[in-house]
Amino acid sequence: MKANSIKSIRRQRGLGMLQWALVIAVAGFFLLFAFKVIPLYAENRYVESALRSLETGGEQLEQMTDAEIKSKLGKFYTINNVRSIGPTESIKVERDSENALVTVDYETRVPLFWNIDLVVSFQNHLDSSRPGQCCKPAATPKTK
Repeated sequence: MKANSIKSIRRQRGLGMLQWALVIAVAGFFLLFAFKVIPLYAENRYVESALRSLETGGEQLEQMTDAEIKSKLGKFYTINNVRSIGPTESIKVERDSENALVTVDYETRVPLFWNIDLVVSFQNHLDSSRPGQCCKPAATPKTK
């Protein structure tokens, strides 16, 4: 009886040093990944908020000039500490006879470790013909 209890105690020892090192390495990788990616998505939330502020502001988007739109977005970025080059330089305003489309499509590259980079792309669209549907591009029908 005593021999069986000793065997069972030996089997229930827990993780060894190598196994703990592996667990810590995997957890460290996921933490590193999270610390690199989460700020990118947080910054994109500010870009979406800037586009929504254009939509809910006092003036209508169609009546604003391109310079006014870029200026308002630039001020919003400055106040909210959006420092990436992507959102600030990729503001495009397209117009047709009645509507305006503001797009802020950009990619952000962040070094993960050594020569491995993470590339995250964002598409933010504000279409004056689709009020209330800010920030995601309209679904385009696929052609065959």
